[in-house]
Amino acid sequence: MTVPQRHAKPMHVAYLADETKANGRYRGYEPMMALAEKPGFNVRRLRDDEMRCPAGLDALFIHRYCEGRAQGLARDAKARGTAVIWDNDDHQGAMPKSVATHKHFSGFAWERRRAEIQRVFRFTDLVTSPSPILAERLREIGAPQTKVVENYVFDDLLEPERHSHQGVTIGWIAGVEHQMDIERVPIRDALQRLLDERPEVRVVSVGLRLGLHSDRYRAIRSIPIRMITQQAAEFDIAIAPLADIEFSRSRSNVKLKEYAAAGVAWLASPIGPYAGMGEREGGLLVSDDGWYEALGRLIERPRVRRKLAKHGRKWAAGETLSRNVDRWEAALRVAVRHAQDR
Repeated sequence: MTVPQRHAKPMHVAYLADETKANGRYRGYEPMMALAEKPGFNVRRLRDDEMRCPAGLDALFIHRYCEGRAQGLARDAKARGTAVIWDNDDHQGAMPKSVATHKHFSGFAWERRRAEIQRVFRFTDLVTSPSPILAERLREIGAPQTKVVENYVFDDLLEPERHSHQGVTIGWIAGVEHQMDIERVPIRDALQRLLDERPEVRVVSVGLRLGLHSDRYRAIRSIPIRMITQQAAEFDIAIAPLADIEFSRSRSNVKLKEYAAAGVAWLASPIGPYAGMGEREGGLLVSDDGWYEALGRLIERPRVRRKLAKHGRKWAAGETLSRNVDRWEAALRVAVRHAQDR
């Protein structure tokens, strides 16, 4: 006689994340929506007017928020026996003064924020981050336990349409925090020299103005996150320079995943999240003094670019959120077990 299997109890999860920001999408909304598609998960976003942790939850997930409301939600959750997962994806305290948003995150602002984070940690079961170095920094300020869950590419960003064009386009998608990379890595000089010497070269930057002098340079202020790989698909070579500083070493590797998903060869600094990557992931690592030569070689070798792009697409296909959502599920279950044991 066949004994019917009992269905596992559904896991009820609520999350708090800013869905209007790329960070909130990568670390909150998209992973939670991927979990919601798995059998046995009931996931919902906390409403803006919810100041108390709802009853009946197994887990509460909070991305970045650590102010009064987040502290109250975490406190309520702990009182109800609900697991609390707190997530962060940038080491804001290490942001250099040259970055425009420094005053909002570093210095005295970081001291206040660190104290607020530590208050949330009192009620937290697990802290997640996309990089081991950031996880270590979070442990240093009091995280009870940490788990690394990388950023993964949204499935519908794979294989954007590519259009043929004349010349070679070098592209960089970078937020304002990359201002420090321009100052510390001689990438701007390399790009300006290439524009001066090679009439077939065009340069496009998205999010950050590079101050290049050429009618073949275009700066795009911003693009929707869902257009990232479509924009990158316009490039022939994508770049990801990083300065060798604490802030950069603590970052995510998702930029290279986006470039690879777009089917474009990339060049990146051998720093932090990019260290150890290379041809298998669709690109090459470049020392600070090697950008001009590395770009020149790829400009002249379209066959190498195509080979790298092919490797990158294959790698990116395994770095999608749907292929890795189990890593987020595992993190939630670790937190739930911790909450049950406390």
